[in-house]
Amino acid sequence: MKYGIFLLLLFAANASARESFVIAHRGASAYAPENTLPAFELAWELDADAIEGDFHLTADGEIVCVHDFSIQKYTGVDKRVEDLTLEELRAYDFGRWVGEQWVGTAIPTLREVLGTVPEGKTMFVEIKCGPEIVPELLKQVEASGLKDEQLTFISFNEKVVRRLKREAPRYRANWLVSVKQDEMGRLRPHTGKLMRVLRKSKADGISTRANEVVDSSFVARFKEKGWGYHVWTVDDPEFALALVGRGVDSITTNRPDTILDALTR
Repeated sequence: MKYGIFLLLLFAANASARESFVIAHRGASAYAPENTLPAFELAWELDADAIEGDFHLTADGEIVCVHDFSIQKYTGVDKRVEDLTLEELRAYDFGRWVGEQWVGTAIPTLREVLGTVPEGKTMFVEIKCGPEIVPELLKQVEASGLKDEQLTFISFNEKVVRRLKREAPRYRANWLVSVKQDEMGRLRPHTGKLMRVLRKSKADGISTRANEVVDSSFVARFKEKGWGYHVWTVDDPEFALALVGRGVDSITTNRPDTILDALTR
């Protein structure tokens, strides 16, 4: 009981300082087709603090929400997003692959996804392509009516993070990186390299896959330098509770209802 009370108090302390804690990965993607408006709308219904979506540039300079560079996983057609116009992409069904109830689901644009974000909630915009997306991206988010603090940009591409922080430093931008131990138990990439990239790109935080590397001391090394620490993708409630105890700032999950229930129960 004492441990449960401790975790509840710890979660409350984090919640008071956070702007997003439980982030719906590609929307509520355990229940609806990932990166579609139904998935994002369901995430809000489940009371997620934030949504996370993946974005690419199309051949005609539009920005669409989809994870893979090819649409084969979703449509059965092996064509790249960058080679198709928005109109061409809209001709494909992005819901049928999950189930018949989702037939007719279209690929959404960035504008449409931004339009789902309620007052007091936030969105994590993952940029899958390169820095060339930044001008149109900033144009659209600035026209969205969302407050600066409602948006965080994330990318595995440090050049994207660097350009965003140079051109629009008022927005938060986090660097995504997969960190693991090699067969000798050495960290790859090592902590020094991680911190060099964060400093060079002027990132506000780091986001890593949640694994055995993410212990309290590892998280603390970044947080004491002023960087936020975020993890993906966690669907196990007990692991989520452990990560809260280790000091992470947000947990990205396919099941926001399950994780929220575990953290607030």
